[in-house]
Amino acid sequence: MPDSSPREPSSTIRSNGPAITNDSSAPAGDETAGARKVHFILQGKGGVGKTFVASLLAQFYQEKEAPLVCLDTDPVNSSFSAIRTLGARHVSLLAGDGIDVDALDELVERVMSEDAHFVIDNGAASFVPLSRYLVEHDIAGLIAGGGKRVVVHTILTGGPAMLDTGKALAAVMEQFPPSVELVVWLNEFFGPIVTDAGEGFERTPLYQQNRARISGLVHLEQLNPDTFGRNLRDMLSRQITFAEADQSPEFRIVARQRLRQVWRLIRDQIALIA
Repeated sequence: MPDSSPREPSSTIRSNGPAITNDSSAPAGDETAGARKVHFILQGKGGVGKTFVASLLAQFYQEKEAPLVCLDTDPVNSSFSAIRTLGARHVSLLAGDGIDVDALDELVERVMSEDAHFVIDNGAASFVPLSRYLVEHDIAGLIAGGGKRVVVHTILTGGPAMLDTGKALAAVMEQFPPSVELVVWLNEFFGPIVTDAGEGFERTPLYQQNRARISGLVHLEQLNPDTFGRNLRDMLSRQITFAEADQSPEFRIVARQRLRQVWRLIRDQIALIA
């Protein structure tokens, strides 16, 4: 199932409704012209919202009118590139049962040569070989030497996949050097992210022992399925962005307002880590 499926994403609006202002304006112009960033979405568990996260990052940079390159490397589901407005190009990184080194070398060349931010979506099937390539060849150090910053995004979910996504998060923190910025997305669509003892992620040993490694947390709380959630599902099923939905006559006025609220709360969190 594609990561951008309507069943997967959640947002920062609680099911009992958000407390927000009416200001839906966003600053125009490229405010990200400092060090360009290269965002890798890495998570070994499928169906937890990787493409949704990639699309949110891309929409943030588009709204800022920043130079942006989006790449879809998922070998199974090309759901990122299906959102046409984002202009993501599909790149195959696998050759048979292994990684296509030439394709990855070419990808790194492009990252190094273009003056733009990059958002690179990755599928569960290529999580292990891509991570190994990035670490073994010190790609983060290479890119940093070229004046760009590498950010790895991974997703932790509640519910049955919490253990698997937690293991993948631990693996990322162990494998990648401290120079790599790490952002954890807490996706509660499948349930609250709490231990058997009732502790939230920020009270767990995994977080406490690695908090210096984590550059930021983005909270994606479950939507009210009858209002905000339904409108977001409708938007995603059309494979469009928040900006497109805001101009679409297929969404009623109140539905567009709900989507603005969803986007504003997510956007404000992304602004702290992008």
